[in-house]
Amino acid sequence: MEDIKGGTGGIDALYINDQTPKPQIDHAKALVKVKCFGLNRMDLLQREGKYPLPPQAGKILGVEFSGTIEELASESERGFKKGDAVLGLAYGGAYAEYIA
Repeated sequence: MEDIKGGTGGIDALYINDQTPKPQIDHAKALVKVKCFGLNRMDLLQREGKYPLPPQAGKILGVEFSGTIEELASESERGFKKGDAVLGLAYGGAYAEYIA
C-alpha cells in the first residue's frame, strides 16, 4: 500500500508500506485485488494536505480502482463471484494491493 512519510508531502514522500494489513470484509463487502487505480487532482491535493479527507476515509489515498474479486462476504450482492473483474469508487484505499 502507498503511504506518505510524515502524513503529507510531495511525490517523493510516497513509499510502499508493507506493514499494512490486508483489509477484512464483513456484511455485504467484497475484497478486491487492485489492478489499477486512478490518479486525479483530489488525490494530489489530499497527499499535500490541501483537501480534507471524508470522515469515514482511512489514511490510504485513492478513490478510483479496478481489479478482481478475491473474496465475498456472506451478505454480498447477488450476481458477483470470485474472479469477477470490477471497478469502483471508494472513500479511499485504492492506492493499495487490496481494497474492501
